[in-house]
Amino acid sequence: MTTIRDIASAAGVSIGTVSNYLNDPQLLAEETRKKIHGKIQELDYHPSAAARSLKSRQTLRIGLVPIIHPEDYRSTDPGDNAFLELLAGLNSIAAENGYAVLISAAPNYAQELKTYERLIGEGQVDGVVLMGIRSQDERLKLLTSRHFPFVAFGQSDISNDYPYVDVDGAAGIQMALRYLVELGHQKIAYITPPEGLMCTRQRWEGYVRGMEESHLEIYKEYVIEGGFNEKDGHISTELLLDLPEPPTAIITANDICAFGVMRTLQMRSLQAGKDISVIGFDDISLADHWQPSLTTIAQPFRKIGFELMQSLFSVISGENLLPQTMVEPKLVVRQSTGPMNNK
Repeated sequence: MTTIRDIASAAGVSIGTVSNYLNDPQLLAEETRKKIHGKIQELDYHPSAAARSLKSRQTLRIGLVPIIHPEDYRSTDPGDNAFLELLAGLNSIAAENGYAVLISAAPNYAQELKTYERLIGEGQVDGVVLMGIRSQDERLKLLTSRHFPFVAFGQSDISNDYPYVDVDGAAGIQMALRYLVELGHQKIAYITPPEGLMCTRQRWEGYVRGMEESHLEIYKEYVIEGGFNEKDGHISTELLLDLPEPPTAIITANDICAFGVMRTLQMRSLQAGKDISVIGFDDISLADHWQPSLTTIAQPFRKIGFELMQSLFSVISGENLLPQTMVEPKLVVRQSTGPMNNK
């Protein structure tokens, strides 16, 4: 394995000069930089991450703490690749910058906060990416008070300004409502994400605005607090179908929830897109292969991962301490929606 001593010998410079090049190339003359760079390429030298960390006092790691509830390990829901797509985007930009993503899963919100405190307190990471932003999010308060580099996937209602990348969920729900109204639907139900998440509040604002702009009344029995799994979709759909006047269209919290809705319709001898229209949120890969294929509000998770990591590196470097990016969703129309059935 090539060492720093080998590079110094081949380039005809001291070990200290090579070390300076690796830590701060601007300390050296251009000719010396080119000479060392050429030998590094020629000898395929890769500096030790551990050695670089000791020298720069950086870990070269970014922290990510997803919440994975114990029951998720036994889930029979179809594969949700949204997180994997997001992680692919994060990893891609991290790797380009010589970093790795350190994932430390937590079983609940309380443990999640303790995990962030440990990652920061023990100096295990140089920055963190936050997901699942909540109202008055304690993680945001912790990180801003510690002046620790982070970027959030989503906005909160805390008073402090902070770096984030967000998807305009309100606009996405409004797009879905306009499309359904154009198809003749008026009885439009909404299975919301869980209470407490900021995306729940934002999407609800989109539902209210969309119904108001179409001059449609919001019936409380058509709005059900659900969640992000197939079981939530099943239970919510059973309640909706048992109403004296069931809805003709249903908007869901995410694609997995929508799959639960469509399975339940099939159990009731109904078909999504013909008897009742169904719209999901996310556009995971399975949405295009489901039968019938799912109309959904797409959010580009890989692109969001790119944006999150690029924003975080701009914070870490000091280039931009407050990057804020809003990503526009897109309505992807497939077979699960159609004109209102007048039967």
